[in-house]
Amino acid sequence: MNSDTIVITGGTGFVGSNLVNKLNQNGFNRIVIIDDYDERKFKNIKNSLFIDFISYKHGIDHIEKQLNQYSISHIIHIGANADVLIKDAELMLNLNYDHSKFYLNYCLGKGIPLIYASSSAVYGNSNCCKINQKCEDPHNVYAWSKWMFDKLVFSGLDRFKTPVIGLRFFNIFGMGEFHKGKNASLPFRFYQFIKEDGFIGLFDKEILRDYVWVDDVTSVIINIMKGNWENGIYNLGSGHPISHQELASIVVDIFIERGIKTLSEDLIRPIQMPEDLLNTFQFFTKAEGVLPEIKKYTIDNKEKIKNYVNQLIDRDIS
Repeated sequence: MNSDTIVITGGTGFVGSNLVNKLNQNGFNRIVIIDDYDERKFKNIKNSLFIDFISYKHGIDHIEKQLNQYSISHIIHIGANADVLIKDAELMLNLNYDHSKFYLNYCLGKGIPLIYASSSAVYGNSNCCKINQKCEDPHNVYAWSKWMFDKLVFSGLDRFKTPVIGLRFFNIFGMGEFHKGKNASLPFRFYQFIKEDGFIGLFDKEILRDYVWVDDVTSVIINIMKGNWENGIYNLGSGHPISHQELASIVVDIFIERGIKTLSEDLIRPIQMPEDLLNTFQFFTKAEGVLPEIKKYTIDNKEKIKNYVNQLIDRDIS
């Protein structure tokens, strides 16, 4: 049996691959990745250290059989279908609820700590982002799938004999999200808009979102692994939302500062929001009740967004 093995689901995706790399930097190399065989995402882990790779597409029974080979110290369940435009509830709930339920039961049965990714999407447009049932208002199938698993966890928190900790991720940005398409962060998408279209098309609605840097997310997860956290579900955000207008201005200013665009160019243009998005779009998020142990990592997000946009420009120039 192999000892001290960490299992990371979604380990080639955006957050998962950053977590694999951060764990490597902290001396954790005995990692089993669970994900699909998507060669686009393999770029995220080409310099990473891990000992096995399991495809979730082979089914839960296959995953369980493979995991039984290892003595596991933690399972960190990041993997999910995060496409908010999907309307097929059967597909979404199978991947995001049934698989999550398997990892929960597996961990409880074997006494393995579980850290898992929930989402601020469960709040919908309630304009209240507290860990409180009254604030939960899922407004698309993805949000419902995350809400469903959170409900299961909440129902058992007082009886779980092993650590179970959920993190409601707010809008995460950072390197490694190139494969996410329309589900990539707004800093990345606004950067792409200017690069490919020459301008940012900005919805004609007031939208404010809470952003958090992926490196801070992985630092929080490792802090939880090393610490003695109480079972529960926690908000992982900054508590300081940024409007789409301000975010677009930050991206534009950097292009101008770098001499790539000029002040005379029309770089931000209003566009009408499609009707089909009005009832499924999240217009406001602000993480409330963020623990000091989390908040110490998630400050200065405007500066981190600026650094990220500069990183993207430097990457493309090189």
